[in-house]
Amino acid sequence: MVRLARIVGLAAMICSTAFAVFYILWFFGLTPLDPQLAVKIPILVIVLGLCFIAGWLGYVMATAPSSSSPH
Repeated sequence: MVRLARIVGLAAMICSTAFAVFYILWFFGLTPLDPQLAVKIPILVIVLGLCFIAGWLGYVMATAPSSSSPH
């Protein structure tokens, strides 16, 4: 019997290869989609990710209990 990890790994390899081919075709304008979106969408995801991380760090800093260490 094939292990689930092998199936998931094979699916990840196939999907990543298919997406890479699609992205290259999209980036160079060989698909009917706007090629500028191939650049704009990843940049949007990166910026939103950085905003989320900054917001999460701010939340952690604001809600962390203050440490009262005796000096």
